[in-house]
Amino acid sequence: MLFNVFKRKLFGNSFEKILKYIIICIAVFFGMQMAEISIHIADYIKYLMSGTFTAGIIWHSLSSDNTAELSGIAMLPFSRRHFTFSYISTYGLYTVITKSALLISVMSAVSIPDTTEILGMLLCIFNGVTVTSAIYVIKKHRFICFIWAAFSVSSVFSEYTLFLLSVDSVISLVVLMNADPYNFINSFSTDTGFKSSHNHSIWKYLLRYITAHNNYIFNTVIMWAVAIILPAFMIEIEGNNFLPAGFAILSINTPLCVLISADKSLREAIHFLPSGTRIFCLPYFSFIAVNNLISYVFYLISFSIQAGGTEPKNIILAVIFALLSASGSVFMEIKFPLTNYKTESDLWHHPRKYIVPSILLVTAGAMCLV
Repeated sequence: MLFNVFKRKLFGNSFEKILKYIIICIAVFFGMQMAEISIHIADYIKYLMSGTFTAGIIWHSLSSDNTAELSGIAMLPFSRRHFTFSYISTYGLYTVITKSALLISVMSAVSIPDTTEILGMLLCIFNGVTVTSAIYVIKKHRFICFIWAAFSVSSVFSEYTLFLLSVDSVISLVVLMNADPYNFINSFSTDTGFKSSHNHSIWKYLLRYITAHNNYIFNTVIMWAVAIILPAFMIEIEGNNFLPAGFAILSINTPLCVLISADKSLREAIHFLPSGTRIFCLPYFSFIAVNNLISYVFYLISFSIQAGGTEPKNIILAVIFALLSASGSVFMEIKFPLTNYKTESDLWHHPRKYIVPSILLVTAGAMCLV
């Protein structure tokens, strides 16, 4: 019964959504095969991509705010194991069908796998669901989680990959059989140590919101790391000419750019309160712009070190691109908020996030050609 409750939330009452994604995967597979795209992909790369991609999506889904969804169910009598496996299997099935299957379709189309590789990818996907879920319920034991995650990743490079993955799966199932279902319930508090003040500030709200959601901080730090690494690829491919293209790439800071879509109550308050759009959007615009500028500073410093300097005009371009990115992101959130999504992962991976970076990339290309 619990499986049907969770399934109805993610897939609806019918299986039309499942059929739609299956058709998309089939179309992608045969479309790429007809294009005769062939790339040699080592088996351990296929395993690694299948497992880590699935694990990342599952972790994101499990760590999102689900208090409203699970609190009512938790008040009813239920079997611990039934709850755990119903919850994990539903979200695992949803992740595999809507996300992992598309990745497998692309990899299989450009590099036809043999029977062993197919089995290995399936085991990696299964491990991505079960091992990640098991680590999530014991996440307080950080050292054990780190060792377990390292073992799972390193097993794909071994000669005994299938055996090690099977052992990993059995261990994760044992852990989940004894897991406390209440460990899956997340609630986020915005009490992050800020002192109360009569001077209300949207900036304080944004800082509290982000510090209460570790995913936002983690993603921002990842973008800073990308900003430091990106110049090496830019210089190797095109030299200094296409430096502005990096600004467009670094504007894909997904969580910050869907903050209004992620919070229904905030979205309603902005539209219904007097001058709500103006009061919130100006600080929100400046908040995104400042975050973009921080990434651009890392990018320019790294580029300057690797290329032996940078022109002053690039600093001006950084400011312009930060403002353009912020204004585009705020405009999309106000005029075209995302509402039809099932999980936070769906929101973060919505194709809409590429619209503003694509426009900026075209703009950067035009600047380079002038």
